[in-house]
Amino acid sequence: MRWASLTIEAEDEGALAAAEHLCYSADIKGVAIVDDSTPRRITGYLPEDDRLEGRIRAIDAALAILPSLGIAGVSPAAVVGYIEEDDWANAWKKYFKPTRVGTHLIVTPPWETPELGAGDIPIVIDPGMAFGTGSHATTQLCLMALENLVQTGAKVADIGTGSGILAIAAAKLGASSVWAMDNDPLAARIAGENAIANGVSILTGEAMPQQETFDVVVANIIADTLIALAPQLASITAPTGTLVVSGIIDHRARDVQKAFDAAGMAHEVDLKQGEWIAQKYHWSKH
Repeated sequence: MRWASLTIEAEDEGALAAAEHLCYSADIKGVAIVDDSTPRRITGYLPEDDRLEGRIRAIDAALAILPSLGIAGVSPAAVVGYIEEDDWANAWKKYFKPTRVGTHLIVTPPWETPELGAGDIPIVIDPGMAFGTGSHATTQLCLMALENLVQTGAKVADIGTGSGILAIAAAKLGASSVWAMDNDPLAARIAGENAIANGVSILTGEAMPQQETFDVVVANIIADTLIALAPQLASITAPTGTLVVSGIIDHRARDVQKAFDAAGMAHEVDLKQGEWIAQKYHWSKH
């Protein structure tokens, strides 16, 4: 099987954030971001199947209208190349290095050996074909929130788990029960494998948990999906629990907040890194 590589150039941080948002909205896999070059570059991958041509057209159409939305400095079309699957699986690895997030969390690929200090918690992640290496701002915001929220014995749900990074972090922070959900069966499988590699136990599935609530619910997806899932995410948050949602480009933050307000949740705080926002909620009435 071959994969198509799509490379988008961005002139500045705002353009880079817009291009990132487009990549995740289009469910492009294995996104690698090079933000220390001029111009900045984002490369992601799509499988070469009968949907590919239409998906590339849709991405180019979205890029072409960005200037009309006041977003300048993004290339008007993606540069497309092709790569064999075995090569693709290794192409992005050179960008994935150990990363400290928050106070004690160290996200590292299995082929690196990070230096650990007292109290540091390593999270070993091989994302495979699933999103979630810990390098993206939206993931880091969630990890920092979990470090502050997860208490020993807590029940945690990670909705849209990807590589399982947030679920694994919750387990290593002391959660007694962690549910990791992703509607992509490949991601659910990879999350389970990464949990085993980290010596923790998580429950994985492809559907939202039913008739169960959690002390902490985290969902790192995109704004449109968060808005659609707001009632369900609220319903699985315990009466005294906390909901953390991320994957929100800053100009969509108010739209997401309106959806959770309508679902009965009270907005607590926005957490921001660059152009990206995570939001914390609790029930407005306990």
